[in-house]
Amino acid sequence: MKKLFFIAVAVFGFIATTNAQGFNYGIKGGTNFSNISGDNGDVDNARVALYGGLFAEYAFSDRVSIQPEVLYSSQGAHETFKTFDASGVNSLETTVRLEYLNVPVMLKYRVYKGLNVQVGPQVGFLLNAEQEVESGSNGYELAETTTNINEFVTDVNFGVNFGLGYELNNGLFFDGRYNLGVIDIAQMDNQEFKNHTFQVGFGYKF
Repeated sequence: MKKLFFIAVAVFGFIATTNAQGFNYGIKGGTNFSNISGDNGDVDNARVALYGGLFAEYAFSDRVSIQPEVLYSSQGAHETFKTFDASGVNSLETTVRLEYLNVPVMLKYRVYKGLNVQVGPQVGFLLNAEQEVESGSNGYELAETTTNINEFVTDVNFGVNFGLGYELNNGLFFDGRYNLGVIDIAQMDNQEFKNHTFQVGFGYKF
């Protein structure tokens, strides 16, 4: 955790000082639709959560720029199982919460006016990992348990981002981005899992 703190301070400091060097900077945030793929395929339902943070942008020309970001991102997956018997409906819901400090570095190309396409690598530092299980049936209250699973998830995750954005003249912008996890995040010999996240959000460039 101390290492993550120093990484965050260093990157935030870089973003805070870039304006004096001719950079633009701003804030952004939005919604994650995240999933985890594994040996048995994708989890059935995406987990919906939030992300947000800071960014800086340096323009090489009118069309090409580079944009490093520091984002808190809540990811994971959600899955529901239901069975039917004489007693009614029995349900089991499992939610995996993975909280990351993500540092993407995006190359942006302006296609036409405010429209741009984006691509770039991302490194994510795990802040916390939990698994929540809820079980219940008709006529009975849900039983809920939460387990810390940090030991089963790698501390660092790598991915590649692909995105599309649109910027207005007043500094407001909107973008959508897909992050494809490229490494196994499971610290288990007999299992392999990878993150996949679709993000939609908005931001403001100062």
